[in-house]
Amino acid sequence: MKRAKSAQRMIGVIAAVLVLGGIGWAETGTISGKVRDKDTGEPLPGAGVIVEGTKLRAIADREGRYSIDVPVGIYSVTVRIVGYAPLTQAGVEVKAGRKTTLDFELSPRLIRLKEIVVTATKLEERVEDLPVSASVVGEEDIREMRASFADEALKYVPAAYLKRGKFTATTSNVTLRGFPGEQKTLVLLDGAPLNDAYGGSLEWSAVPLNMVQKVEVVKGPFSGLYGGYAMGGVINFITRTPEKRRASVETSYGSHNTFCQYISYSDKVGNLRFALYGTKKWREGRRTALIVKGARKGQGEVKVTGYIETKDKYGRPCYIIGDAGKNYWDQIQYGAKFSVSPSEGSELSLLISHSWRKYGYRGPRSYLRDENGNPVMEGKVYLGGKYISIKPYKFLKSWGVDINNWCSLRYNASLGEGAEFTGRLGINENRGWWAQAGSGATEQGGPGKLDRTDPNRTVEGELKLSVPLRKATLTAGLNLRWDRAVSSRWELLDWLDEGARKTRDPIYRIGGRTQTAALYAQVGFKPTEKLSLFAGGRLDWWRNYDASLLDEGNLTRYPDRSTSHFSPKVGVVYKPGFVLGPWNLKGIRASWGTAFRPPTVYELYKTWSFWGRVYEANPDLSPETSTSWEVGSDQTLLGAKVSVTYYRSVLENLIYYKLIAEKHKKRENAGKGEIRGIELEATRSLTSWLDASWNFTYQHTEITENPADPASVGKQFQLVPERMHNLTLLFHRGNWRASLAWHYVSKVYSTSDNSDTEQGVYGSYDPVDVLDAKINYALTENLELSLAVDNLLDREYYQYYKAPGRSFFVQGEYRFR
Repeated sequence: MKRAKSAQRMIGVIAAVLVLGGIGWAETGTISGKVRDKDTGEPLPGAGVIVEGTKLRAIADREGRYSIDVPVGIYSVTVRIVGYAPLTQAGVEVKAGRKTTLDFELSPRLIRLKEIVVTATKLEERVEDLPVSASVVGEEDIREMRASFADEALKYVPAAYLKRGKFTATTSNVTLRGFPGEQKTLVLLDGAPLNDAYGGSLEWSAVPLNMVQKVEVVKGPFSGLYGGYAMGGVINFITRTPEKRRASVETSYGSHNTFCQYISYSDKVGNLRFALYGTKKWREGRRTALIVKGARKGQGEVKVTGYIETKDKYGRPCYIIGDAGKNYWDQIQYGAKFSVSPSEGSELSLLISHSWRKYGYRGPRSYLRDENGNPVMEGKVYLGGKYISIKPYKFLKSWGVDINNWCSLRYNASLGEGAEFTGRLGINENRGWWAQAGSGATEQGGPGKLDRTDPNRTVEGELKLSVPLRKATLTAGLNLRWDRAVSSRWELLDWLDEGARKTRDPIYRIGGRTQTAALYAQVGFKPTEKLSLFAGGRLDWWRNYDASLLDEGNLTRYPDRSTSHFSPKVGVVYKPGFVLGPWNLKGIRASWGTAFRPPTVYELYKTWSFWGRVYEANPDLSPETSTSWEVGSDQTLLGAKVSVTYYRSVLENLIYYKLIAEKHKKRENAGKGEIRGIELEATRSLTSWLDASWNFTYQHTEITENPADPASVGKQFQLVPERMHNLTLLFHRGNWRASLAWHYVSKVYSTSDNSDTEQGVYGSYDPVDVLDAKINYALTENLELSLAVDNLLDREYYQYYKAPGRSFFVQGEYRFR
């Protein structure tokens, strides 16, 4: 009987569950549909569809279709995918047992991974169609960060290392993919090279950042298209072409009395489009250059206090005894861009840019005090068992002027049936001087020396033709370049007066010319919709001529030299269209190529001495060369756009100083090295008002052979970090925009044997671990205000100089419409 009752109870429970389950099932419905690109109508696989207020969501398949079972009710449904503006549909009603069809058409939105690049192939290509890793920094990206100079706009780019220790840095540079030295990265302005004739470097502060529309960064060997310097990659600053009337005035004030003003006007008059701009930057500066001295055992003449015990970058004990004063900066820039269309499908443009800047130090100080509290800047000072010999001129640092003039004329024309012609002619002039105090000099004047680089000029031109073939495009071109550079030194009667030279002729002068001619060709072949192949190469011929050395009246003329180099490159992109749940493998890419860098005028002919040591040039140097390859993939995963790249390079004929005799070194092609690295990058829209981007770079660099400097073998490349991280959050809602960026760079070494291991001291290159923030608010349609804070957490570290602590910048911009 009990068993019968138990069975009846069990049957009742089962029936109740079935009934309730049936009721629950009947009270659900389905939301389904398709997600497409609004402009092209193409499906968007990987798009995330979310039912707001619930945990229900789905991922669109390869056809862009999705389906979600949802309880009966009224909901808001949101769809998101990287590169598109999120879209929310409110008031979506779900009825029991019914299917609700809800299609979405998303509008593309430019975020950190932009879509079109011209630098990689010299043709317009989508980033995902390239066989190499590429990054684009757009105009809006630059506005959302605090970037006073062009190199700072590259701070958060994966595999890019920015070396800038202070606002007033005159030797800042950007390197790519672990290649040491700025001469191994080619920098362009509208396709024209900026690396100068003398040392292969450039003045980053002279790049007109406010005129830049976007910056394209393509990584890997590109000598196959661009010739020398393009070993680690190419950075191309592309300026805006004005389309309508626009005027703006910007002014900003920052820490350490930093003032920046910018004014621009652009318009379109008939067929002529033009833009004019002017910039003024001035900084009182901070006391960055410390006077650090080692002490000897023994007795001094003046007992002093006020010194600070420290160590040098090698860990040896030394003393900070003063500083060179406030490091000031005064700069003026102005320029113009004109563009006209002579005929339908053609454009003729002219870019002119001028920059003048002066830097130096004011108000040197000695920290040393005698028994009466008076400052001490001269004598044999006693520090308790040790002494240091000092003179006033040891507290003085150099001052100088740098002048840059750039002019570029460009003509593009469509020849019909997809064929295009481009002609370009550019002039890059970078001249300047710096003066240094000599023995007996004081802050008020006295003897010194002047080093002047003038002329330092490059004239460069290119003719390029692109012709579509069956399933292919052929690009071929001719490139010509002429370089001339002269570096001279004079003794000065007054180190504060550049014109107070003891003699009309210099006591030392080196100079030379280089002529380069090159032919290149590249074929892009697309046998199927999923497969793209690239192959090409460039043959460079160059000669060094008219080179001489004048040293204290003795003139040496060097024989002319000529050589050539062929740089091939191949690449492949395959788009499998493979979708597995939330993972959509969009593309697999690979490339291989070689690159080279010819020795500069400075390396070939500049012999100099320092503290009795001679560093001799070598007119017989050969080009540095590299062979590189990479493989990578692009995909979307859980709504994020993800890129992974592995790369490797082998470097040969690296130029080093070889020890010839005691206190005498000479440049030689002696080094070999390897680079192995990985880049990871992810970008995602977290909400309709918040985007996130993250990248990580790991690169193992090692000198594998170096008879000129055996202590460098097995060591990390100089001034190349092993690890770099960047994480950025971008907020945009209504009139507000804000960014929060974390930037990390591991320690780098400034010596070839990596012996500068001490951290937190003057001259060291410490790890960088900072948080930067910026807030923009559009007060009206025409007026925008912003506040930027660098080093938000006030971290203390050195990048040779002690880095600024927490720094503030306030800016206002008014746009006339």
